[in-house]
Amino acid sequence: MAIWVVYESLWGNTAAIARAIAEGLGEEAIAVSTADTDPAEAASIRALIAGAPVHGMSLPTSESLAAAAAKKVDEAHLAPRTDAPLMRDWLAGLPELAIPATAFDTRVRGPLGRGSSTAIIRAQAAKGCSLLAQPKSFRVDFRNAGPTEADLLKDGELAKARAWGAQLATVLNAAAA
Repeated sequence: MAIWVVYESLWGNTAAIARAIAEGLGEEAIAVSTADTDPAEAASIRALIAGAPVHGMSLPTSESLAAAAAKKVDEAHLAPRTDAPLMRDWLAGLPELAIPATAFDTRVRGPLGRGSSTAIIRAQAAKGCSLLAQPKSFRVDFRNAGPTEADLLKDGELAKARAWGAQLATVLNAAAA
């Protein structure tokens, strides 16, 4: 059975973190965008890890995507991807699941709550998922903005994501034994 690492990503930062988590989880794991998977198919998976960027201390909304799309785009800055389904809508489409799940988010440094991951954990629990591990945040820095995906990630965040994926794999394997 597969482990899904599902993400919503505007500038590729959350996508890169999702791929690194999937690498850490191992061969069973696949990283997939909300645009490329049907939540109804989650009934056949072993575990669900979901992630999104933090917008206004929570999950992105259509309004926050419109604001992102309105930002200046030129050859030095990547345009945001705003055509994928919102994570909140993808989660709402999940069937009832009795599987372990957790969440992650990408965010600037700040003191306020868990942001997207808190909302994701709540949505997963509402669908019957059990908490696999406490959610994790990965840092971005807008001073790093550039023309390619994942430019905003702070140094070391991909390695941190791979290590977290390996920790999740250990927990899942222990639970299966």
